[in-house]
Amino acid sequence: MADSLRRAGIKLKSVMTMNRRSHAFETLSKEQVSSKRCYLLELPAELLLEIISHLSVLPEACLALTCKRLFSISAPILMSKALRFSRDFAPIFHHYRNGHSFATTRWQLIKILEDTRWRSCSRCLKLHPRCAFSPRELRRCPEDRICLLGKLAGVVDICPCKKVTFRDKIELIEILKIRQNSVALLASQFGGVEERFCWHSCSEKYGSTEMKIEIFPELDQYDQLRIRTEYHLTTVPGQLGKEDYMTARFGCAHRSVDLWLSGVCQTTLCQLYENRCASCRRISICDSCNTVLRSPRKQPCRTNEDAGTATYTFWTERCLGGASPVPDTTWAAQRIHPAEPLVDLDNCSELCPWTIREHPPLRNAPSLDMDILDPAFQDQSLNQLYNSIDTN
Repeated sequence: MADSLRRAGIKLKSVMTMNRRSHAFETLSKEQVSSKRCYLLELPAELLLEIISHLSVLPEACLALTCKRLFSISAPILMSKALRFSRDFAPIFHHYRNGHSFATTRWQLIKILEDTRWRSCSRCLKLHPRCAFSPRELRRCPEDRICLLGKLAGVVDICPCKKVTFRDKIELIEILKIRQNSVALLASQFGGVEERFCWHSCSEKYGSTEMKIEIFPELDQYDQLRIRTEYHLTTVPGQLGKEDYMTARFGCAHRSVDLWLSGVCQTTLCQLYENRCASCRRISICDSCNTVLRSPRKQPCRTNEDAGTATYTFWTERCLGGASPVPDTTWAAQRIHPAEPLVDLDNCSELCPWTIREHPPLRNAPSLDMDILDPAFQDQSLNQLYNSIDTN
């Protein structure tokens, strides 16, 4: 009898203990569930939109990447201009300062997105997988970290829309090789095929100045990637390169387009009329990266007096290096980031259009046809004067 009572007491104690443990577990589960509860997501969409409207670009972008519902509300912020390369990657006269790139909202977001899988590269200004960095580089801060491509990697500014890293360049070369094979096959089957390849076109306005751009990449016989960029620049007559009408667009990493064009237009002062003197070559060719600016006319190709505009047509030719998987010095010379440490505002090769260049004198007496009449007919101001006299 005593044994049965003892066993019954032990069983009762075990049941009571299990009940207490079950109750404690349920209480703990409820507390955990309540602690994981996100009250923000329980708000109606109207209130969420009102709250998000008070956030700046960077916090809203981070909020959009937290969950699906907030992404569906704030996804458009990820397409913001502040989170992309700016249309003009580096402002004029600030393109020799690396700090400009590291101070942007885009770079701040890249640093925030770093995790155990991804790390930011200070040369490419992008996130790469951890395997793209050496163990030593992974221990560096983001502004000093360099991927396995090395110190010659970086970003080349092609146009307001296209900023090309070295990996982007390799992909473009692959596209061009595939296209070469396709064009050769089509030509063998159907005859003549258009070989010019317009890779990209865009337009941009800078106040009263408008610039239309078309980009034609190609591979030369040595597998060097060459970029021909054709420009149609429309501005106020007589104001090309002036401070109030200056654009923020670069023809290469060292010379702005309108200042460079203004200098090239001065080659009409050359008495040789062949654009072959040393001064003309220095003006037309960038001495830092060998990019060439060519203009078929040293005057506006079209002038609209009613609209008060003058249009210049010209192009630049630049080489971005070979098809090697490792960046070369030709590629490095074209980068606008990182800026070369030995170049600053005092020793940059930018040519000011208001500086008169020295050109060699004529070897012989000028002829009436080529040396006097032709330059006069090409002078836009004289043409306007003649037209005004003729209409009166």
